[in-house]
Amino acid sequence: MKVLDPQASVLMAQVRKAEASHKMDTSNQLLRSRHFQGPSSVVYLGDVAQALLAQLAHPETPVFTQPPGYNEQRWRLETRSGDLSVAVESLPYWAFGLVTSGYLNIIRLEGPLDQRARLVLDITSSLGQPPWELAHPKRAERIAMKHGLVSLKHNETVWKDLRGFARESLDERLQQHAQRTDTLLAQVGNEGDHRLIFEGLRQDLDMAKQALAEDNAPGVERAMARMEASHIQLQPEHPMEHERGPHVDTEGLLENETEVTFVDLTGEFAEEE
Repeated sequence: MKVLDPQASVLMAQVRKAEASHKMDTSNQLLRSRHFQGPSSVVYLGDVAQALLAQLAHPETPVFTQPPGYNEQRWRLETRSGDLSVAVESLPYWAFGLVTSGYLNIIRLEGPLDQRARLVLDITSSLGQPPWELAHPKRAERIAMKHGLVSLKHNETVWKDLRGFARESLDERLQQHAQRTDTLLAQVGNEGDHRLIFEGLRQDLDMAKQALAEDNAPGVERAMARMEASHIQLQPEHPMEHERGPHVDTEGLLENETEVTFVDLTGEFAEEE
């Protein structure tokens, strides 16, 4: 895998579908749904931008830093999702933008590498066609260079490397769950009620592997969450810990024994005699 930038990523994506699905609140230049009733203008987001925004966890309302004008498919917006900063620019690059295939998106991501990689994995899995495949590559090559991308091949590599990083991260977590299952099997055995739990674990492991093969990251995480719940059920008990009672720091007592106050009662006993 190529070395990935630890801070930011720039990606180019081909827009294949676009419709008047959203509006811009002209008072604040914020992205709104098509049902917004206030002063607004129509925005053609396109399939790539919609897929990206749909995969962000609790994003801030996107704001247009370049509002759409007469050309409703030319704009630039920005948003944040936790530590991840996102900017998307839609611009025509072929045939004056007379058809949707003549538009592309420049995506700029800044933030933790794992979050950028996961977002890219989710975007590519939700789109029907690889976003790095440009409909008009000769013209796109020149646009790529203007936006910090060496070439279309470099753009493809960035997409694939980020996607691969996210896959590897999920696979590592999945392997940890599998190893934990083997450890618990050795500790508690596979008899009685444990048998049913281990059967469920094997099914969830298979489902997680299948979801990972399909780049279905949410499916992988749901399966791993079920596995984690099963692992908790199988945690071996340690009755000896309860039988011993609370822990007593005998070393501490020995260290402080010189501070113990002793009361001399010999004088009182002598007077009673």
